Amino acid sequence: MPEIKPAYWALIPASVRYDRDLPANAKLLYGEITALSNRKGYCHAQNAYFCELFGLSERSITRLLSDLAKGGYVRIDVIRSAENEVIERRIYPVYDTAALPDPPDKNVRTPPDKNNGTPPDKNVGENNTRIEYIPPIVPQEGDGAPGKRKGRTYKPEPDWKPERFAKFWEFYPRGENKQAAIRAWDKLRAEDSLIDTMAAALVRQKKREDWQQGVGIPYASTWLNGRRWEDEERGPDNAQPEAPQPRKYHMAVIDGEEVVVYDD
Repeated sequence: MPEIKPAYWALIPASVRYDRDLPANAKLLYGEITALSNRKGYCHAQNAYFCELFGLSERSITRLLSDLAKGGYVRIDVIRSAENEVIERRIYPVYDTAALPDPPDKNVRTPPDKNNGTPPDKNVGENNTRIEYIPPIVPQEGDGAPGKRKGRTYKPEPDWKPERFAKFWEFYPRGENKQAAIRAWDKLRAEDSLIDTMAAALVRQKKREDWQQGVGIPYASTWLNGRRWEDEERGPDNAQPEAPQPRKYHMAVIDGEEVVVYDD
């Protein structure tokens, strides 16, 4: 077995880091795969290596690899000989699908390089993760692309009152993760009266000093799911009363005795 020498740096792109459907351990596993990738762009480590590194079971590692493959973040190729014997497993971290080498033929008649021969674990099996089965990487903005990924369909607009959502989205001060905002809007199904209330609250919130400085502004989906229009506002109508000021006084001598005399 060739010696495994991970690089000092691991690479986890934004599409992986901000995928909310991807388990945190899968993101760490992706980073380790990039650190182990050789000059040919793939990792040949067995599941046992990842189990020992992360303290996880073999089944957990298999499931995390499957999550990465289904999300389009890795491609797993199983290399076989002419006799259909498994020779090697190669895990390619996907940065840009156009930059990947072509998948190998199903029956590879030439043995792999001596330093790359690591057969896969028994429980991994073969995966339909060749390049033609991998969906595109999710854009960093979260808007997605037409098509399906992980059972979710890309929607250009919500089903519920799309014209009102368009105005809300245009007015909201943060423009990331539109697909999540569309799902939150459809889930909320707010009537026009509530949407008017939301709009009025949003107008007040946009005038807050921290929001004008770009601080503390949640994603639109978080704002909708958390009913953030109900947050308490400290405006002129509900400002806290000022603390009472101490009374002014001076000392005076009256009938030979020093006493306190208030000025008001």
